[in-house]
Amino acid sequence: MGIGSVRCHVFDVNDLEVAEAFWSQVTGLPVIGSKWTGRFSYLGQPEPWKHEIILQLVTTNKGVEPNRSHIDITPDGGVDDAIERIIAIGGSLKKEPSVYPRPGSHGGPPVIDWAVMQDPFGNEFCLVHELDDEQSQAVLEAARLNPHQGDHQWRIAAGVTRP
Repeated sequence: MGIGSVRCHVFDVNDLEVAEAFWSQVTGLPVIGSKWTGRFSYLGQPEPWKHEIILQLVTTNKGVEPNRSHIDITPDGGVDDAIERIIAIGGSLKKEPSVYPRPGSHGGPPVIDWAVMQDPFGNEFCLVHELDDEQSQAVLEAARLNPHQGDHQWRIAAGVTRP
């Protein structure tokens, strides 16, 4: 048994209104009431009230170092579609989509297609789509036939991206 359970995730942001719109669109969670307007915003379930994300207004910008914590999002329409949609609402791509573990690494067969994104304030989060057994095997076969291919070709073999 653990000491506790995950309550929510907190993001430091420089503009609550921009953050509310961005994270509400990414997660589908509505903005719910806050006792501390102008300092914190909450996203979660309105009835019964339960916050899942807290947006905390800060005055300093995020530096270049990576986050020490982040959330993973499983996109409904695949990683590529999610990237396009997130960029359209003000996010950015930090790390190109790839399979993990990479074929030939010591980590076993590929199990996910993923990319690292950033919100408008530089906070990082991952898009993670689990590969099924057929997709994983297709990546391994593509890597076996041409070991010098890269992630784009492996993602094509898995059927998770366009040529």
